[in-house]
Amino acid sequence: MNPLRMGVIGCGAIAQIMHIPYLAEYEQFDLVALADVHQPTLDDVAGRYQAQRRYTDPFELIAQDDLDAVVICHSGSHRDTIIAALDAGKHVFVEKPMTWIAREAREVAEHVKSGQRILQVGYHKLYDPAFAYVKEQLDKMQDLGVARITVLHPANELGFSPHRIRRGDGVIQEGHVDVGDWEGQRNRQVSGMAGGEIGALVDEALGESRKDDDRLRLAYGIITGSLIHQVYALYGFLGEPKRVISTDIFREGFSIHTVIEYRDNLHVTMDWHFLSHLKDYHEEYAFLGNFDRVYLRFPSPYFRNFPSPVTVQGCEGELMWEKRIIVNYEEAFQRELIAFYENVQSNTQPELSSIKDGVKHQEFIQQIIDAAV
Repeated sequence: MNPLRMGVIGCGAIAQIMHIPYLAEYEQFDLVALADVHQPTLDDVAGRYQAQRRYTDPFELIAQDDLDAVVICHSGSHRDTIIAALDAGKHVFVEKPMTWIAREAREVAEHVKSGQRILQVGYHKLYDPAFAYVKEQLDKMQDLGVARITVLHPANELGFSPHRIRRGDGVIQEGHVDVGDWEGQRNRQVSGMAGGEIGALVDEALGESRKDDDRLRLAYGIITGSLIHQVYALYGFLGEPKRVISTDIFREGFSIHTVIEYRDNLHVTMDWHFLSHLKDYHEEYAFLGNFDRVYLRFPSPYFRNFPSPVTVQGCEGELMWEKRIIVNYEEAFQRELIAFYENVQSNTQPELSSIKDGVKHQEFIQQIIDAAV
């Protein structure tokens, strides 16, 4: 086996919880270098995984000739680092969101089209074995009538509590963290998901007449950074929608309700609500028909090797039956990285999480925010 010589750009929570441990553990990969703009975090994480090559400038890592591929998981838009990596001849695994606006996604797609390198988007839920099982059940349904997706999302800090997150200079976040009050959460999230370097991109997405509305700015950041999971899962289950009928944004941008039309008059409702202090992440997909129903629950993305329970209901005459399934305990983040390795070895662009899909999803996010009232 020829391992891929890997560099990781961004040493934050998801890199520490998922990507770096798997790259260090599996023989398909050789973890060569890490990059992070925060030197103390970089040094702590690199020391933990014995990575000798460390860069505070991600483009210095990308320029290294002896790297085969990079994992990009820094905050903000990934457009510039993706394009630089592709131009440097590196294969790219990029965490969601691939970019922050549709224009950037199309620009990345042009670079993939003109080059010879693999780009895989980090859509881990598509690699959960329960996803494939539910897809099979949907294909068997006699007449899917309505579908709904519901996410109840606590503060991210609560999901980090089972892990030891290195923040630099020996500071380790572990166990329960006080998530603060509502106003503090709102201010931090507006700044993190709609300000700073990505502020101009949010301006572009919202347009001149709406760019000063903090409710819409926060909602756009949530849709791009979190609801993207439900967008790509929806596409994976049902294919491309016909249109977004409506989007309602309330609770200062922390609640999003959108109605989506598919063919044959099938409507899908998608709800995402930030409920800060209750430590119970909830993500459910319900596919409902006259004769059968399928339910899927995804666990918190920060918990490793948790199952994704599936419930299937059906009927025989007046009799109703129900089957509850745990498909298995394989970790979706691990499976997508192994798939990336196999795609590189076979020189094949991914089927499940391709650049083509990434462009469609970013364009659909634009439709969701355009429909907002």
